[in-house]
Amino acid sequence: MKKIYALLCLFFCLCMPVAAQETYSLVYPFKDGTARVVTDLKWGLVDQNLKTVLAPKWDYLGEVSEGLRTMRQGTLFGFTDEKGKQVISPTFSHAEPFSQELSAVKNEEGLWGYINTKGKTVIPFSFEDAHSFSDGLALVKYEGAYGYINKDGDMTITPTYEEAYPFSEGLACVRQGDKYGYIDTEGTMVIPAQFELAFDFTEGAAVVKSGKYGLIDTAGAFLIKPSWSQLAPDITNGLMKAMKNGRWGIIDTQGKAKTTFVYNHIGDFAQGLCPVATDEGWGYLDESFSLALPFVWEQASAFSEGFAAVSKDGLWGYIDKSGNPKTDFCYTSCGQVVGDLAPLCDADGNYQFVATKDFCVSKDEPAESDEPTEPDTLLLQIGNTLMQKGKDEIPLDVAPAIYDGHTLLPIRAVVEAIDGTVEWKEAEKKVTLQRGGHLVILYIDETAAFVDGRITILPIAPMIRDGRTLIPLRFATESLECIVDWKPETQEIAIQYEMQ
Repeated sequence: MKKIYALLCLFFCLCMPVAAQETYSLVYPFKDGTARVVTDLKWGLVDQNLKTVLAPKWDYLGEVSEGLRTMRQGTLFGFTDEKGKQVISPTFSHAEPFSQELSAVKNEEGLWGYINTKGKTVIPFSFEDAHSFSDGLALVKYEGAYGYINKDGDMTITPTYEEAYPFSEGLACVRQGDKYGYIDTEGTMVIPAQFELAFDFTEGAAVVKSGKYGLIDTAGAFLIKPSWSQLAPDITNGLMKAMKNGRWGIIDTQGKAKTTFVYNHIGDFAQGLCPVATDEGWGYLDESFSLALPFVWEQASAFSEGFAAVSKDGLWGYIDKSGNPKTDFCYTSCGQVVGDLAPLCDADGNYQFVATKDFCVSKDEPAESDEPTEPDTLLLQIGNTLMQKGKDEIPLDVAPAIYDGHTLLPIRAVVEAIDGTVEWKEAEKKVTLQRGGHLVILYIDETAAFVDGRITILPIAPMIRDGRTLIPLRFATESLECIVDWKPETQEIAIQYEMQ
């Protein structure tokens, strides 16, 4: 059914001309002015004018690294230049991308060595395993143990480790016994092996596990003590992803929370927005960690050149940074926009590139009405245990009451009446309200609350009275995009809202 829908969308979307003259079985985003394309299992290249640079001919073609691409012909690997022209014959059973002017390659006997950019062997084939150079050293395996060589092939750090990893920021993670630590480029153990797990250094810090997950600096001192159930090892601009109680949030490298911990998944910031997912779906946070675009998509990717690929009803399309659809949702796959070109896959599994200037939404989609909708209203009254919604009367657990000049009441009936949800966690004394992409988190006896990821101070703290949780009415409902009107002469509360 989805395939039929996709075909109909493509048929009716007459305002989007096809920018590419070719379709492919697979395409990759543009990088360094070209994009890799695949036809009939053969790899080639096109430029940003969608002209063929290399007709599909190789069995594999990698990304450019130091001016060269790995390529495969049959079962053997070699290298091409940036435009796909062979420069090193395919004679290796495996090859790593060039790094620091050397590539780790494996011969047909299963041993690894290193070649230079001319294809000349500069470090003999004598290793059981080999990795790319970083910080002037390469991790190799020799006679069953791991060590490190320099670019002359000298074993500068003796192979003594059962498990080891390449250098990153001058330090490498190694295992001694059943614990992990770090050595410097001289082979000195500068951070003793003491961790259950350890990861590469990024921005001067590394994630480690000691019972729980924490963060250390290059001297081995804890920036964040082991207290997290999970920390993502990647650090970007001093921020990282952390898990608490099975949900993800964002913290800084001092452990200070930047968001609430309510997300199933968190992507990466790009162009000021970050895709995040809750049980409702995917949305986007802005750089202040507030909800910028609501949770309305099944999947969502990072923004690039002002566009992001998102999906709904199992099909993909593009939105702009305001969340407005820029194409129909009729594609089985959408890639990252680079150079104003978007890689798309149609219902038949054919890929092509479409220029972003040709993006548009099908004219046959019903236009949204500009007529404002009349908001609905809930009516409550201090001391009255009945709430009126239209012609219906809804009983409340307890009546609204005034405490220190503020109206409080059990909020569940109100929020559910406006199609929101309420979650109560007894152990944390935590109340979570959700409606229309908005998220409000409150705690009993705490005046600090979170609205869409941003901390807010309440005029009065939520409280428990007679076994019922009472919430400040105006704050909660206005945070969920309602309008509250107080009539002092009758002590009535009118809550205006629009159905989502």
